[in-house]
Amino acid sequence: MADGKEVETAPKNRVVAIGIDGSENSKYAFKFYVDHIRTANDKVYLIHAVEVNSVLHSTQWYSSPYAFDREVLLKLLEEEKDKIKCKLEHFAVLLKEAGIDGTVKSIHAENPGIGICKAAEEISAAIIIVGTRGLSKLRRTFMGSVSDYVLHHAHVPVLVCRHESDEHHHHHKQHKDK
Repeated sequence: MADGKEVETAPKNRVVAIGIDGSENSKYAFKFYVDHIRTANDKVYLIHAVEVNSVLHSTQWYSSPYAFDREVLLKLLEEEKDKIKCKLEHFAVLLKEAGIDGTVKSIHAENPGIGICKAAEEISAAIIIVGTRGLSKLRRTFMGSVSDYVLHHAHVPVLVCRHESDEHHHHHKQHKDK
């Protein structure tokens, strides 16, 4: 500016995606965000990625006398929908109690990692925050890990929050203290 005055502009809202599934680890990731990362203008999306396979692989489905019993499938889908609705309402309460401008977003995906990455792209997230179960390298290799998937496939920075009560974390801490 020619007169030397700086023009004040309103700070841009940062979009934050937090993967949440109701576990203690995902609640810890949310709490870590609130306590350490949160800024006043953040727009937070709590992303709940529903794994499509979990509904289709229910034991109730396979125990049905007819492999394609429409009634059983509809009942299972309705039960799953009710469970998800209950979780989403709980997540909305977390946002409200923390006084955060946020939205709960549920997405269906092949697996939760894919869902979180897809949702983060859709909302143009600046950062993704996820918890971790603290799986050993061997278990992660065979079972996969949502946090590991997100870390390696997201196109934005990812913060993986390891819960303080995690066994693996305690093991390393004990060795450091000796």
